[in-house]
Amino acid sequence: MYAIDVQNVTYSYPDTTTAIENISLQIPIGAKIALLGPNGAGKSTLLHHLNGLKLPQEGSISIMGIPLNKKSAKMIRQKVGLVFQDPDDQVISGTVWEDVQFGPRNLGMSEAEIEAVCNVALGSVGMLDFKQRAPYQLSYGQKKRVAIAGILAMTPDIVILDEPMSYLDPKGQDEVAALLQGLNFMGKTILLSTHDVDFAVSWADTVIIMKDGRLLAYGGPELLVDEEWIRKADLHLPRIARLFRMIPNLNIEKLPTNEQEAARLLFKLLNYEGIRFN
Repeated sequence: MYAIDVQNVTYSYPDTTTAIENISLQIPIGAKIALLGPNGAGKSTLLHHLNGLKLPQEGSISIMGIPLNKKSAKMIRQKVGLVFQDPDDQVISGTVWEDVQFGPRNLGMSEAEIEAVCNVALGSVGMLDFKQRAPYQLSYGQKKRVAIAGILAMTPDIVILDEPMSYLDPKGQDEVAALLQGLNFMGKTILLSTHDVDFAVSWADTVIIMKDGRLLAYGGPELLVDEEWIRKADLHLPRIARLFRMIPNLNIEKLPTNEQEAARLLFKLLNYEGIRFN
């Protein structure tokens, strides 16, 4: 069984604009997936399908083995938590606690269950001490974490995030990256859309590239150092790969995808092959 199984899905808006066209992909349970592509590629529309906010007009989607349709959409939203790009669209209650307990309460959990799952969710994102704060008292990064906590309180198997790094300072980006890694260690399947190729190539074990509503490429993070795919997707190489691309007459099998690969390659080029890396 796959966490997400998409087969030949097409969706057009009322003005006949095709948002996604004949998309097929299968995502294993426990994977870390980065979805990339230029604006208008159809990334958000695809994410909304995976959460049941939209239903495919053609093709089929199964989440944790459950086919997506009108009857199953509510159940799918319990399996798949969607964190919007802007937390102000999601964190709207009077206090952090009220916001996080909104989802579990609507699922019909008991008061004891709500208390337990909300404490665990806020603790996992480092916001338990802020539960009586009003959202306007929080930084943008803190509100992002509260939005994630609100999803985790519904105990989903899959967490989907739309541009989780947008508008965050470097510290906030590091905190969210560490949080995502922690959620994956907890067994969650994580799928996020991003324009940040540097983050995607270092974090994801699977990369999906879309353009013009179609699936352009699907595979490992090495796709993001493949100059042909990068050019087709209107993206750019990660900074580390661009650095090595600037070295004249460099004859290597492939560009590095992360700092560790870059260090190994650099020392090899400098004939320090005896150095060991952890």
